[in-house]
Amino acid sequence: WVSLTATFSPLNGSTRNYLFIMLRIVTSLILSCIVLFAPGSSAFVAPAGVATQRAISVGGELGMGFLDGIFGGAKTADASHILLKGPNANKQCEKLKGDIYKKAIGRGDPSMGVEAEKLVSAFAAQAKRSSTCPSKNNGGSLGSFGPGEMVPEFDRVVFKEQVGVIHGPVETQFGSHLILITDRS
Repeated sequence: WVSLTATFSPLNGSTRNYLFIMLRIVTSLILSCIVLFAPGSSAFVAPAGVATQRAISVGGELGMGFLDGIFGGAKTADASHILLKGPNANKQCEKLKGDIYKKAIGRGDPSMGVEAEKLVSAFAAQAKRSSTCPSKNNGGSLGSFGPGEMVPEFDRVVFKEQVGVIHGPVETQFGSHLILITDRS
């Protein structure tokens, strides 16, 4: 506040007092918002039946829930997955990943990579055949979602790893996943 006093010293007393009061009010409001809407805070209580997970999603770049959208940290991603359960789920995931890439490359040269459309198509076909998740009816597509809407292990992959590559196996409380991130913004 000392440096602010020097800045406002040419102003008359009542104007200076008014500016100090306004500055303190604005600072208090900003700090209150950060505390109230911080991840894990129970200060925000939605009416019964109102879904709040997307509005106050946790885990964005700033880790401040819905305030990430205001300050530029919010992201959305589109991804598909294949969920397998059981003691050999990781091995099965590894085998499926290889099979999907082989099908997507077809008779092409593996050193030239794989076309995105063919990879998505091969992944969707395999999801319909193998996944234990209801999303298998949509080729494993989970649609668009934000940080905090999926389990943390899933979020870490979807929001930090390369787009257009099959990731996994990723172990969560639900089982082992193969994840194909199709878009992120």
